[in-house]
Amino acid sequence: MTLGISASVIIPAYGRTDLLIKAVRSAIAQDLAPDTFEVIVVDSSRDDANTQMVAELQKESPVRLRCYRKKPEGPGPSRNLGAREAEGAILAFLDSDCEASPQWLREGVGGFTDGVGLVQGRTIPNPQHRHSVFTRSLEVYHESCFYQTANIFYRREAFERAGGFMSDPKGDSEKWLVGGEDVDLAWKVKRAGWKSRFVENALVMHVVMPIPIWRWFFETRMSTVPFVVGLYPELREFFYGRYFLDKTQALVVLALFGVLVGLFFPLALVLLVPYAINRASEPSKTLKGPARLVRAAFYFPRDIATFGALLIGSIRYRALLL
Repeated sequence: MTLGISASVIIPAYGRTDLLIKAVRSAIAQDLAPDTFEVIVVDSSRDDANTQMVAELQKESPVRLRCYRKKPEGPGPSRNLGAREAEGAILAFLDSDCEASPQWLREGVGGFTDGVGLVQGRTIPNPQHRHSVFTRSLEVYHESCFYQTANIFYRREAFERAGGFMSDPKGDSEKWLVGGEDVDLAWKVKRAGWKSRFVENALVMHVVMPIPIWRWFFETRMSTVPFVVGLYPELREFFYGRYFLDKTQALVVLALFGVLVGLFFPLALVLLVPYAINRASEPSKTLKGPARLVRAAFYFPRDIATFGALLIGSIRYRALLL
């Protein structure tokens, strides 16, 4: 073990060398003494572009920088490998499509006081990237019940006692393609009695990526949210009325009920109004006044698709969440 290493930054990677190099550069540029932390990249790419890039950065890095290769199994097993090779008492996880602020590691590590097993930092869309309806990023402005591993820290003791990240439970890898391993580990740690903390200044900027219209319309990962709710019923306290993803989805269910009943009693169509008002009241840079109702018509098909995905997941995993 290298003397003085108190924290290890672990970055899982698969392709996307152009993004990974920014993540690694931000990790080695932390405002801590270079001999007090290390950076570990675990690459599962089909080629060696990432490992070659890391090898070049090693020549200039003031921080100990290592790279390991493994077969593609998803980010969970990659993070576990990084944790096994890490020497720090604090394991700091950063995704390859993120850039850490210079104070990120210092602030995150500083959040560990007695009894704290995990610290979640603030994640924002990269302000230098263009954000629109058909883009995707990650926003975490307060402690999230999902504990996204794009920006999170674990005390090694808590991480190891919880068994690290789970992968392919019961041979069904689909369940963990949506970050379910993030939720699983965090709640195992919390169930073991460790405290969690949110540190706003442990800031990470997430890339803003364009997505195809079909992917915006149909969010497939929603079908597995009921799965983690079934595993950890404690999550229900974070959802609207315990059984709805959020207020919007509750109003979607009400609107669909109104449409169904409205086939026989047209007056029931008034049940669509709360949904329309809710969507129209959301901030908009382009739509003003009554024109905001266009937003409701635009989002309604997408919200119905989300309802369908949640319903399918609820039936499949026997845990109701709509």
